[in-house]
Amino acid sequence: MVKSHESDFGHMPGPARWIVLLAIIAAVTAGCKTVEPGAGTGNPACYVVYDAGSSRSRLFVYEQTASGWSIHRGPGTAALADPIRGNRGKTMADAGSTVAALVEALDDMRVDGPPGRNGKPLWPAFDWRRQCHVEAAYVYGTAGMRIAERQDPAASDLVWNRVRERLTDELGTPVTARTLSEFEEGLFAWLALDETLADTRFGVVELGGGSLQVTFPCRACKGARQVMVGDRSMAIYSHSYLGWGQDEAWKRLGQVEACARGAGVADPAWKVADCEAVMQSFAGVASEVAGYVRASAGLRWYGSDALLYKQADDIRNFCQQGLDSGFEPESSCFRAVYQRYVLKSLALPQDPAKSPVNWTLGAVVCAATQCLGPGRAN
Repeated sequence: MVKSHESDFGHMPGPARWIVLLAIIAAVTAGCKTVEPGAGTGNPACYVVYDAGSSRSRLFVYEQTASGWSIHRGPGTAALADPIRGNRGKTMADAGSTVAALVEALDDMRVDGPPGRNGKPLWPAFDWRRQCHVEAAYVYGTAGMRIAERQDPAASDLVWNRVRERLTDELGTPVTARTLSEFEEGLFAWLALDETLADTRFGVVELGGGSLQVTFPCRACKGARQVMVGDRSMAIYSHSYLGWGQDEAWKRLGQVEACARGAGVADPAWKVADCEAVMQSFAGVASEVAGYVRASAGLRWYGSDALLYKQADDIRNFCQQGLDSGFEPESSCFRAVYQRYVLKSLALPQDPAKSPVNWTLGAVVCAATQCLGPGRAN
């Protein structure tokens, strides 16, 4: 059984919890480390995983308990890529403080977080120093760091080296800190939803701030890779559109009157196609994947990341009525239209089932089962 301290994850189907337990047992018996969980401490093993995304870094701790595995979510901190890319007012002079905040999140999660909108703590306290033994730590960068590494490889190396040094000093345990390949990011999101190991007829579309991933089983897709899923090898196709996440697309395309919040209030003749007109270049780059999706009819589709918040009345609320979205309202109309346009361009359903599971769960499963083969596979 897998227990979670994230409210959304608590609704995850029972078999999905079982797969994580199975994967971790496999890791202990077959894989990454030969020491017993919590060796010498009497405490269960923990694995620290950071999702170093394009808009922020998020901390997760995976804890082995007597009844299975618990997932604890910690605070979010500034994106590692911000100092390198000059985002949100940061420069490389802020690199040290950005890394320090990422590491300090480990101690911050030992006490309850500040109250959220519902009055409950943003994260419940988990004193990992007292309650478990950290076996390893992983910091995985995604689209923001891929863009940063293209922009300034030397500065990116400096940031990664600081992360490794600071976390190693803090934890005294092996630390892996690197940017995921585009294939890995999509694959991990898909693995996190492999509910039964028997029925894998599903795909995942993940719309982040910096990139967009589409992942599904496809033997006929050019670029598909063999992945170990349970006890069998499967052809998995995963395509990432770097720079087509909703934040990057907004910066590049969205700051026009036709996509402004309340565009339909300012212009009663406004229609969705007016805003979609600035997005047409995506339809061109999406055409090949859309063809693969159409040829793979019958798959169940899940949406994650920004698509978790997609609602049927978003365009009406933010474009036609100009309501305050409560989250980055300036880009709310663009996001509402863009999410719909992306799904349409990829031949995906407008209402994919929502997947609250973070891809870090899939990273744990893949590491435990060596899903891409022994050692690092990109």
